[in-house]
Amino acid sequence: MEARYYSKKLNRHFSKRLDFLIYAHDGRGLGHASRSIAIGLALRRLYPQCKTLFVSGCKQAAALIGNGTLDWIKLPSYATTIVKGRAEGGYGHSNFYKSVLGQLRTDMLAAIMEIFHPRVVLVDHAPTGKRNELLRALEVTKNVDTRWVLGLRGIIGDDKDVWSDAAIQCFKNYYDLILWYGDTQAMGSEYPNTIAQRFGVNPVETGYVSRLMESKHLIASAKDALAGTISIPWGTEATWKFVRKIYDAIKGIGASHGPWRLFVNQEQKEKIQDLFRNLSFCTVEEVSERYIPSLLKSKMAIVYAGYNSMSDILASRIPAVVLLRDLKDREQQTHLDRLLPFIKDYVTVLTESNTDTQSLQQALESQLHAPPWHNETLNLKGAELAALTVAAGIVCEE
Repeated sequence: MEARYYSKKLNRHFSKRLDFLIYAHDGRGLGHASRSIAIGLALRRLYPQCKTLFVSGCKQAAALIGNGTLDWIKLPSYATTIVKGRAEGGYGHSNFYKSVLGQLRTDMLAAIMEIFHPRVVLVDHAPTGKRNELLRALEVTKNVDTRWVLGLRGIIGDDKDVWSDAAIQCFKNYYDLILWYGDTQAMGSEYPNTIAQRFGVNPVETGYVSRLMESKHLIASAKDALAGTISIPWGTEATWKFVRKIYDAIKGIGASHGPWRLFVNQEQKEKIQDLFRNLSFCTVEEVSERYIPSLLKSKMAIVYAGYNSMSDILASRIPAVVLLRDLKDREQQTHLDRLLPFIKDYVTVLTESNTDTQSLQQALESQLHAPPWHNETLNLKGAELAALTVAAGIVCEE
């Protein structure tokens, strides 16, 4: 018995087969990658003996993983801009045009499946991947016992990558499980019911997937308090004008509440640094592993209303000014409307395109003096429950 067990362990040790592959396409923001990384970190924490990889074109993945032990494979990334409220693609950072890049990524993902033969693949948001780049990968695993799982955020919005007939048929052909990263306490049963009706599968409700919740234990406690942390991970035509209003508002408040940190994307960094250069109590840096520690020691935050940012605020439990962008897809507005009854005492909601400097400064000053959070109603353990669900039935032997 002992000899057979030892042989099993030895075979497992040298197995080339991957246990969990987590895929997130690179969107205009960090939500897809951040959710997926949170679940990857939970898998590594709960099942450290398992083989787990994250795959994405998101160039900030390493920063989002931070001090975590999740390994990852980088695909060449897409570039997305917002024109009149809609996302438009173009040349990626490797300088391949989007259609060529889509073909290259399709080949890479299929090759990854052929090499690693994952037991479970967790896909965020789009069953076919960005520009259908998962179709060949799905076909590669058709005759292998790979289980495909789809993860959907709480409010999906009007997105053809999820709701199109082709996406739903792809799910029915290859997938058998949906994780819904929502909480019916805030959102009601409308959205999971719609998912069940369209896909023919009742989704597993996980609660909010929060990378911050999975990263807290990796962060050393900090004594120095900050006035605020500001997150601007991507921009629209209105963003630069609003950044100038942030500058004027913080300049008006002054340094008495402590330092401010701005986390911005690479394309905006130099321009925003130049703007804030004469405010010695402000620092501007790219999105990095320093973001969550900064958030946890801030009196308040300024964030946009995406799923990822709102999850950070819910988990950090600090007052915030939440910004809404002028986008055709009202997914963020809808999500925020559902959350507001639970968080209205702790956040101020402003619109990026219509807020003046005086209103912004008043909102910041109000939140700097806001009382601490007391609301603990919402479920923020979505990453852990998602990890436990996808691992069910998968034996990761030591």
